[in-house]
Amino acid sequence: MKIVLIRHGETKANLAMKNGLKLCIGCLNNEFADLTENGQQQAKQLAKNEVIKSIHKVYVSDLKRAIDTAKLAKPNFEYVIVSNLRERCLGIFEGKTKEEIRQNPEYEKYYTDSDYMNFKDSFTQKAPEGENYTDVMKRVMEFLKTLDFQKDETIGIFSHYCTIRCMFLAILNLEPKEKVFKLKIRNCEPYVFEGNSLEDLKLISHKIEEIV
Repeated sequence: MKIVLIRHGETKANLAMKNGLKLCIGCLNNEFADLTENGQQQAKQLAKNEVIKSIHKVYVSDLKRAIDTAKLAKPNFEYVIVSNLRERCLGIFEGKTKEEIRQNPEYEKYYTDSDYMNFKDSFTQKAPEGENYTDVMKRVMEFLKTLDFQKDETIGIFSHYCTIRCMFLAILNLEPKEKVFKLKIRNCEPYVFEGNSLEDLKLISHKIEEIV
């Protein structure tokens, strides 16, 4: 089996953060999380990629930005929507900026206290009503266990930054596990794994050093 991991195309929120806005996105699913024109073009370019053309089955996060990317990359294709593939939830912080959060005395500690301030990249800390990487790993593993790795097929998984990081961790068993926080998962760049079992999967499209 080959597994192709694809992060959605650039969103309006991604662009805003590149321009300096400190924003919590998580599972935000409104217009601000829609694909930009550049994001749409990134997804359309994927349709020309030979690896993407070879995909037999597509699994997609239930968030709109991932679905829109899949539709542009694999038009007129049947998709399996999987909620376990959605982005890490940032709870009540979603859609709020750093400044908006810090204005509330109850939540200022999430940007000042070391016991709370790693809520975006942590296996233990999390935003109020949100998830950490341990939570995301749990649902990633639940999804991976549904796959039949003995099948001679290529599957595509359209998902998100943190979720794909956790896929890397689950597949490659990175040590130390905190190495996952350094992985740079680029928009609409296919990451291809191949193997006959979860333990046997190997990254064949990149060297791990290229994305850490």
